[in-house]
Formats: sequence, structure tokens, C-alpha cells
Amino acid sequence: TIDERNDAEGKERARVAAKAALEELDRLDSLLSDWKRTSELTAFNTSRDARRAMSPEFCELLSRALEVAAATDGLFDPTIAPSVALWRESRASLRLPSVADRTAACTLVDWRRVSVDGSVVSRLRPDVTLDFGGIGKGYAAVRALAALREKGCQRALVAVAGDIAAGDAPSDAPAWTIEIAPESAGVQAESVTLVGAAISTSGGSLQFVEIDGTRYSHIVDPRTGLGAVDLAQVTVIGPLDAAVDALGTALALTHDDRAAAAILAKFPGYRARIERKGSVEWLGRSR
Repeated sequence: TIDERNDAEGKERARVAAKAALEELDRLDSLLSDWKRTSELTAFNTSRDARRAMSPEFCELLSRALEVAAATDGLFDPTIAPSVALWRESRASLRLPSVADRTAACTLVDWRRVSVDGSVVSRLRPDVTLDFGGIGKGYAAVRALAALREKGCQRALVAVAGDIAAGDAPSDAPAWTIEIAPESAGVQAESVTLVGAAISTSGGSLQFVEIDGTRYSHIVDPRTGLGAVDLAQVTVIGPLDAAVDALGTALALTHDDRAAAAILAKFPGYRARIERKGSVEWLGRSR
């Protein structure tokens, strides 16, 4: 959404800015997608280089992902690719992976085995592979908003699935208003206002699969190598930073609000709405 004057100059500025934002999204997808065989991420994952020079965007995103991994003790882990690949097979076949396959995949997941030094990414094992699924959309939304601002559109809102980046307030309101839809029946929807901030929602209500009577989320729990069970719905609000996306993933995997609060305390200026089985709690606070 771009809020510009409704005249020829404003419309042209909005058109140019929107084109730049879409091109930025396409460019990032060509770098960071694990679905595209030609992406930079795929090239990294299929190589066995101990050290490899990567693009600035790749290194920036991985660096932030590793910071969140350290702060969450690996609840969010960008090296989860082996478990994600195995779980995708289970979602397609509706069969759980064998214990042996799941254990083998989990042994490859450890964020401490990869590091970033300038433009070089190093890994301690050649079979360490990366997945940006829990942080990439948040990063893309923030970068697309930056592209809009660079083209003179300061009053704009970018939504990439459940990740939203908000610029300056629209011309007819003091802030952008975002509604958070509840997961459970009986819980009321809530609205929040954003200016120069990001918001991300994670949960299992929209994407899940039932196998042998158990409902599994699309979000893979690095502790089990399976889709998460009893996942909380979490909305994180914070600065224009991809960390809101990754934090949503990590907090959704916590089992109680005490654990979630301990993680959120490491991120001043962030707050989170956590819904567990019909109960809602807000944690953290804005700066």
C-alpha cells in the first residue's frame, strides 16, 4: 500500500516506487529461496565449501539469523534445512519420517556450526545447510519498504504473507492499523497501530497436516525434527528488522509464557502477543 497524492506526479512516483519494491522482492527471492535451483542459497547448500564468499544480503540475513538463534538457544535455527526437507516429504506423503531418518537430520542442525566474517560464510561441517523460511519474508518486507522510501514514498505499508513493514503514517490517520485475527474461537480480534515498525505473526492455524490423528504445524521444531504440536500463535512487533519474523517462530515453539518472556527480554523495543489455547498474553514493551 502506497499513500501518495492523487495527481499525476503522485501517481507516477507511486508507480516507480512500486516497481522498485517488486524488483527488490524478486531479487531477494533469487538469492534466498530454497525452492529455486538457481538461487544463491541453493548454490551454498549444494556446495561443500568450508568457506564461501556470499552476497551482502545473504551475509546480512544470516548474521541476524544467527544472533536470534543464539538468543533463543536454537529454538530458531537457520541450519534447520535437513529437518525441513524431511518434513516436507512427510507432509506430502502423510507419513512420519522414520526415527533413524529424523535423528540423522537433527544431528545436522546446529547454528553454532556456521559463521559469518564480512562477506565470507564458514561452516564446520560440509553437510551444514541453511533455510531462511523463518526469517526471509520478514527481511523481504523490510527491504521492499526501504526500496519504496528510496523512491520518495515514505507513507507506505508492505505485506509479505504474515510479515508487514510499515513506513510513515498515512495522510489520513496517525498510524497504520493492523488487525490481529485470533486463532481460537471465543478470543476477540485485536488491532494495533504501527509507524516505522514491523509486525509478524506465526502459528499453525492455517498451515498444518494431520498424521495418525495428530495435528502437526508446518513450522518444524528443531528439537524433534517434526512439525510442531500445540504451537502457540504469536504476533511480534518491533523495529524494522527481520528479527520480528524469526522471533515469532521461536516464541511460537515455547511451552509457556515464562520461557517466552525470557527470550523477549533480550530484545528491548519488541513486544509479543501470545495466544495459547484460548488465552492471550502480551509480553515485552515498546521503546
